[in-house]
Amino acid sequence: MTIALGTALALLVLWWALRFLPAGAEGRLPLPYLIALIPFLWLPALLLAIVAAVLGCWPLAVAAVVLAMIVALRVPLHRLSLRETSRETKRETYRETHPDTSDTTARGYDEQPDAPITVMTLNCRFGRADADAIMDAVRAHDVDVLALQELTADLVGALDAAGIRDVFPHRQLGEDRPTDNGGFNGLWTRFAPVAAASSSAQIPAADVPVIVASPTRNGRPADAPDAAIAFASAHTKSPMRGCRAWSQGIVGLGRLALQRATVVLGDLNCGIDHPSFRKLLAAGFRDASMSALRKPMVSFPSWLAWPRIELDHVLISGGIDAERVETLTIHGSDHLATVAALRIR
Repeated sequence: MTIALGTALALLVLWWALRFLPAGAEGRLPLPYLIALIPFLWLPALLLAIVAAVLGCWPLAVAAVVLAMIVALRVPLHRLSLRETSRETKRETYRETHPDTSDTTARGYDEQPDAPITVMTLNCRFGRADADAIMDAVRAHDVDVLALQELTADLVGALDAAGIRDVFPHRQLGEDRPTDNGGFNGLWTRFAPVAAASSSAQIPAADVPVIVASPTRNGRPADAPDAAIAFASAHTKSPMRGCRAWSQGIVGLGRLALQRATVVLGDLNCGIDHPSFRKLLAAGFRDASMSALRKPMVSFPSWLAWPRIELDHVLISGGIDAERVETLTIHGSDHLATVAALRIR
């Protein structure tokens, strides 16, 4: 029995250790799904500890309890969050001591503090999300930028009928392609664009539309070049549609962090345990929920209170901070909507 319990514990440890694979190495089935379930490994680890304790195998019981605590408390993730904060602090120090740096976006916001802006993202489940429910959420939370994934032409029409143009005078849609993973992506905003494109990142998935805009609250001019933020709506492929393409799409979004202050919103089909996602963060992004809450925001499936996994994200770069992140239920979608209040420095 001791051998059996030891083998079970070793398998759980190996499962947990999958999160430390090199980025891209997890692009093989069933690794993405096994890694997505790592946050729940504390359950079998705790059960193993109880069985080992009942049988008197105390070293195994203690080891299983330690594993359960590491998983449940997400210890490595808090360390990762601290490292990300440290890197951002170093970047801010560099900008302060090098005023001629080309990163004028962050410097401009430091000079002109402003009210937070609110962004919202939702996977619309093959266009089945209720347009009226989306607009109710937009109005209730005073959303400034809306990113939707898995759109259809019918849902876009329903949103128009529900009054989306009255709230958001500007929009940019990705092209509707038969190879899209569930539908195309779209962006709506209150802010007048200084630039826009149907595709901002060449990844093996639906187009990633982008709107570059300058928030105009408190009278800031809309065409201020140092105040422009790039907002993008992204939806990477799910692993079942191609594991390698799934990983390449996640990592490929990192190019957007190199351009300017950027906010990427969408269903990225991954979480903080996936090495490819952590490589995306290393490219210069920060996860809004990790920054504001010090924990991942779980969003799928919407019909379960627990367990849920982390798929949808608000990523920020440059002089942008996350103040608040929450999720909402939208009728017709299998994902929760994610709403974040962002402070522009």
